[in-house]
Amino acid sequence: MLLEHLTDEGWTQSTIAEALGVDFTTVYRWSKGKTVPEAESRNFRRLAALTGGDGASLELYLTGKIPLAAYRQGKQTSQSDDTPHQILPPEKIKQQLLAQIYLLDPADIADVISNSVAFLAKRA
Repeated sequence: MLLEHLTDEGWTQSTIAEALGVDFTTVYRWSKGKTVPEAESRNFRRLAALTGGDGASLELYLTGKIPLAAYRQGKQTSQSDDTPHQILPPEKIKQQLLAQIYLLDPADIADVISNSVAFLAKRA
């Protein structure tokens, strides 16, 4: 269902595979329910990041503890979260983003750069 949602947004299995750094057949197997990336794997974390969540919330969605809509809204629990989200100034967002990038290994940093270039190219 999650991959179908991405394809509804204009992604193809090939573009998903490219964004995640996996083979097309891997995404195909996920979409058919034949396999699912292990919760501790790099692919699982990348899938979560691509779909707007994190590993914990993706695991909650895949185990049926939260619905897709809640996962896509970034909800971390099945309970309603009425806490207003603060809009951060761009400089603060950059600081937080860089702090997270510093935690990545070089291959993941290269993926972030590649995906950022692709994103910017689409916006241009």
